[in-house]
Amino acid sequence: MTRNQVLSAAIGIGLVSVLAFLVVKTRSVDFDAHNEIISTLRQLKQLDAEWNADVLRSKTGFNTNYDPVASPLPLIARLEATFQERTTAVLGSGEDGSAVTSAIDAYKKAMQTKIALIENFKSQNAILRNSSRYLPVAAHDLSAAVAGTAADGATKSRTDALVNQLVTGAMTYILTPDGSLRSSVTEKSASLGELSNKFAPELREQAELFGSHVDTVLRQQDAGDKLLTELTTLPTAARIDALTDAYNSEHDQQLIAQQNYRLALIAYSALLLAGIAWLASRLFKSYRLLRRSNASLKKAHDDLKESQTYMVQSEKMSALGQMVAGIAHEINTPLAYVKGTIDLLAEQIGQIKGLARTSYTLTRLMREQADKATVKQHFLELEGVARQTIDGNVVEEMGSLLETGSHGIGQISEIVLNLKNFSRLDRAKVSEFNVQEGLDSTLLLAHNLLKNKVRIEKEFDDVPPITCSPSQINQVFLNIISNAAQAIPDGRMGVLTLRTSQVNEDTVCVEIQDDGDGIPSDILPKIFDPFFTTKEIGKGTGMGLSISYKIIQEHGGRIEVNTEPGVGTVFSIELPVKPNQDSSAAETFEDDLLLAA
Repeated sequence: MTRNQVLSAAIGIGLVSVLAFLVVKTRSVDFDAHNEIISTLRQLKQLDAEWNADVLRSKTGFNTNYDPVASPLPLIARLEATFQERTTAVLGSGEDGSAVTSAIDAYKKAMQTKIALIENFKSQNAILRNSSRYLPVAAHDLSAAVAGTAADGATKSRTDALVNQLVTGAMTYILTPDGSLRSSVTEKSASLGELSNKFAPELREQAELFGSHVDTVLRQQDAGDKLLTELTTLPTAARIDALTDAYNSEHDQQLIAQQNYRLALIAYSALLLAGIAWLASRLFKSYRLLRRSNASLKKAHDDLKESQTYMVQSEKMSALGQMVAGIAHEINTPLAYVKGTIDLLAEQIGQIKGLARTSYTLTRLMREQADKATVKQHFLELEGVARQTIDGNVVEEMGSLLETGSHGIGQISEIVLNLKNFSRLDRAKVSEFNVQEGLDSTLLLAHNLLKNKVRIEKEFDDVPPITCSPSQINQVFLNIISNAAQAIPDGRMGVLTLRTSQVNEDTVCVEIQDDGDGIPSDILPKIFDPFFTTKEIGKGTGMGLSISYKIIQEHGGRIEVNTEPGVGTVFSIELPVKPNQDSSAAETFEDDLLLAA
């Protein structure tokens, strides 16, 4: 990617990011959620007031059921959770120090303090209720115990009066706390303590227990009054009002910010539309220029395709040109023994003619009823010629010569046919092709290059025919086999191994292996580059492997090289059994060849 492309992409991403940011900021305010938040805060305030009333009722009554005091807690927790969820949805998570966050923290702190105070109130009030319930029982037990002693009547009467007065005073103090009543109860409790000193130890202990219950009632009543005073002064309602005001203020600011972002979005959108209109006009001009350029490029492309076709053909002919002498020798060899056969047949045809002429003369004489001596003489002549023909195996030799001549002519025909199949252009010539037959045909063409230098070993597995351009695949085989033969040093017999196998049901593999010098590591990455060659000037174009690579690629296959210097090289060619839909014609391969190279 060029620098201009990177810059353009960055600008585009920036513009879209700004637009997305403005769209997000101008999203509609959820008024339903806002109204639900306000309603939740009102419920919290109402519930807080009712909670205070329940606490006061639990204080002034003697009901020991504390459910009204504890029951608001789950509802308060649910309302707080609903408020927190809706507030986050409408205003976001908020930042530390914002008005709403501060108001929420203050409310939570006040509510936690109130919950702690109510828990303490429940504890002390429970103690107060237990002592107040036990106080009359303790008073009755104490009076009965005093009555059963041997104390004088004045002492018993005084004790009984003090006990009744203490019970009445303590219970009255629970309902209407008063300082003078508390002082009176305290004095009477002290008087009972002095009077109990005259009692027996067991009775004195019982009187002290009764006095401790009276003191507990007074102490817990005072503690409850103190807690109620703290609860009364605790500003939970004021904190809820402050939270409501802070939220309303934040909501109003959000509406103002939304309006500002909406105006900014309108202005930004107008600028973007103007920019898009300008770009559209530039693109329209560029489109017209591009159409003209495309017309020129199409013409140039057609010229390149034609040039490419002839370049491929030139490479074929270049490869063939290196074998012209050998092919001529291959043709001359069968031609020589065909000529020799014909010369021998010409010599032996005279003897056959003599046999025929003698037979004709004899039959003529017999038809004309010549004398017996003449006929006998010609019979003897015919017998001699026939014996000479039979003894000389003339007929058998002529048959053998004809068979040899026919074989030589067949070899010449096969060489010419393979040469023709290899060198033709084959535009759009796609057909089924047996890779093993293609390898055999290529070996025949390269016979002069390979003989007395390379021993051929074939390891052919049964493989299905493939659909391809046969002449192009033969060209690949010839290029690689020729290079393999040239890679074997002079002076020793090399081994060229040809293998065919089926990779899977859709792919066949052809391997061409030599035991030559291998390919040096610094040259290996370049072997498929166009015009790269290590051969002497005039002995190679450097296009053989490049074109081979492109042919295999365009057939939907792949070609790989595995080499080791001093050991040899293996070219592995994988080809699909059926071509891809987008590469089903040979001209597709040829059209793209030059452009890819």
